[in-house]
Amino acid sequence: AGVIGSAVARELARHTRSDGRRLRIAVVEKEADVCQGASKANSGIVHGGYDAKHGTLKGEMSRRGNQMFPQLNRELNFGFRQVGSLVLAFTDQEVDKLKELMENGHENGVDDLELLSADQVLAMEPKVSAGVKGGLFCPSAGIVSPYEYCFALVENATANGVSFFVNHPVTEI
Repeated sequence: AGVIGSAVARELARHTRSDGRRLRIAVVEKEADVCQGASKANSGIVHGGYDAKHGTLKGEMSRRGNQMFPQLNRELNFGFRQVGSLVLAFTDQEVDKLKELMENGHENGVDDLELLSADQVLAMEPKVSAGVKGGLFCPSAGIVSPYEYCFALVENATANGVSFFVNHPVTEI
């Protein structure tokens, strides 16, 4: 189980059946431990939601997921850091692309985007090339250790009754 499976298990553990009893939830994992596949190798960037095309499920979910991370981190303490992201432009065409990203972000509900001049970028990040023409800053973007995040989800799910079975490949259903 990676981040997705662990998050689904955690969320299911928060619900009860119509008769008030807890759900019985099992997660079956072929590897020797959780977070051994794609989640372990993930970059850990919590995107702001401005890049995914508006009107798509990814466009909607990117922003919603981003907004969930501060509360998830308060609940599970996995080290989410809201460091922001900065997209840089070095040509006039790239500046136009920043404006498109900003508009797309606004359409996706990202209301904290800021279009920066070259001087503002250099004030924020002095080591950026002097050839920078501008930037798009998203303060709500962040970073996380996918490994720590996954284990926090698993620990919480387990504490709420979820059973994890590692070294159990599913060969047929």
